[in-house]
Amino acid sequence: MGVSYTASVAGMRAFQALNLVRTDNIWIGIGKPTPWNETDSVPEVTGAAQFSEPIGYKKAEKVRFVMPDPDGDIIQFEQKWKMITEAEAMQSLTRWVYVAAWINGTELPAVSYRQSAIITELELAPETLPGKLAVKAEEVSSHGYALVLNNRTVINRAEDQREYLEFIVEF
Repeated sequence: MGVSYTASVAGMRAFQALNLVRTDNIWIGIGKPTPWNETDSVPEVTGAAQFSEPIGYKKAEKVRFVMPDPDGDIIQFEQKWKMITEAEAMQSLTRWVYVAAWINGTELPAVSYRQSAIITELELAPETLPGKLAVKAEEVSSHGYALVLNNRTVINRAEDQREYLEFIVEF
């Protein structure tokens, strides 16, 4: 009997990254206003983790391919990255996507939160005005799917605060 091996390869990862870049329905959500536990110690994110107690969502302003580059101007976890074009990404089978958005002042409630996430397939409630770029949880009929989840220590938002949330997703 013959031997056969099957696995996903670089093309699969690049394809998944391309689908994210080409998706128009990408949001960054903030949630979890209540403490994690009695000591508010942050739990690790596991494969079964969920986006909890949504507060609101901001439409992603940047969803672009990136690649590691020592001269890059994006810094995440002591690694520098640079944005590249879709053509460059397809040629090099790039599997990293940068997702970012600004949350300005009163666009979302001025509350404490402990989670941020990249969300897709978010559906606005029928009474929510189309084209809104920042929506509260109650303005949403379906909270979609969390693609990436970040559990963290508490962030206290203030109405005069401007905040930049960014992720680099690796497929």
